[in-house]
Amino acid sequence: MPLPDCVFCRRLRIRAGLDRWTVYEDEVFLAAHQVTETGPDPLGIVLVQTKRHVPDLASLTDAEAARLGLVLARVSRALTACTAAAWTYCFGFMEAYRHVHVVIASRHPDLPAEYVRLRFHEWPQGPHGGRAEVADLCRRLRAAIPRPPAL
Repeated sequence: MPLPDCVFCRRLRIRAGLDRWTVYEDEVFLAAHQVTETGPDPLGIVLVQTKRHVPDLASLTDAEAARLGLVLARVSRALTACTAAAWTYCFGFMEAYRHVHVVIASRHPDLPAEYVRLRFHEWPQGPHGGRAEVADLCRRLRAAIPRPPAL
């Protein structure tokens, strides 16, 4: 059951502009490239979230947990292929928003040491783009992510 005050449940309910940034969707998960109001945006940051309200990873069903692993691996492969990332970061903190959501982000090979880990998106010389560049990357990611069979 969606919670009215949950930012992720509201995001799914309203969906304003979300479809343009969606790179993967099935009956359980939605994965969308992150954009800001101001731009330009760092390229290669995708948020994967459950479509039903799930407060933490332990609350996933076994089938949902297995699907999450598959989705994360496929998004990671697509990001690596489409952004020339050396590898991807994967993290999720459910402190402020108790709804399962995981960030997969491109980690570029020339990222300076002062920007590793959670500061990667602050790198001023990192790959950034406006709405057109993000939309183009989303198209390429959608084409690169195979859809698993229905649960």
